[in-house]
Amino acid sequence: MLLAWLWLPITVVVYLGADALQQRLGWLILQPMLISVLILIPLLLGSGQSIAVYQRATSPLVWIAGPLTVGMAIPLFNERRRIVEAARPLLITLGIGSLLASGSAFALACLFHLGAPVDKAFLTRAISLPFCLPVTRLIGSPSGLAAVIVGVSGLLGGIAAPMLLPQRLSESARGVAMGLAAHGIGTAVALRLSVRSGAYAALGMMLNGLLTSLWLPWLWQRAAHHIGF
Repeated sequence: MLLAWLWLPITVVVYLGADALQQRLGWLILQPMLISVLILIPLLLGSGQSIAVYQRATSPLVWIAGPLTVGMAIPLFNERRRIVEAARPLLITLGIGSLLASGSAFALACLFHLGAPVDKAFLTRAISLPFCLPVTRLIGSPSGLAAVIVGVSGLLGGIAAPMLLPQRLSESARGVAMGLAAHGIGTAVALRLSVRSGAYAALGMMLNGLLTSLWLPWLWQRAAHHIGF
């Protein structure tokens, strides 16, 4: 049986290998997070160990994500003047984007009759996990399913966004769009494009998560019974 402590170095090596492969080939479909998941899941299943063992072994990666996320404040601080100048269009974009991101995913889930728990899980599709999980408890959706939906949407957004966003858009506009639509993974992809794009993606991700976590539970508690939930 594979020693539990080996999962941490294995995860790091697999991710770095996937990252190097994407940089070498330049294929957007080879998103490092996606490739890592496709490799690590069969390894974990083949080892006979549980996901709990893997989570404990790789917990340092979760811890280090906090300081790395806070580190994005440095490029944001450097862009503070531009952010203040663009505050009005930025807030309008985030407001509309927040409503569309949650509303469109929820509407499509309802359209395909996926069931009430799944429908509610799609409401939090466009907000990152630190915001998503508390919101799921407030609206009564399954947190595990919501987390999977967030992860998959981030992967798809990270792959599709660089292809779909016009090149004529400014770095700040591309960054905000990628952070808003694809949260953490979109921010990582934007950071690859430029530091400025990454900074604005982090801003879009954080503000969208904060805004959605404020209005979504409030609106759901008042509107759910009117739409049959």
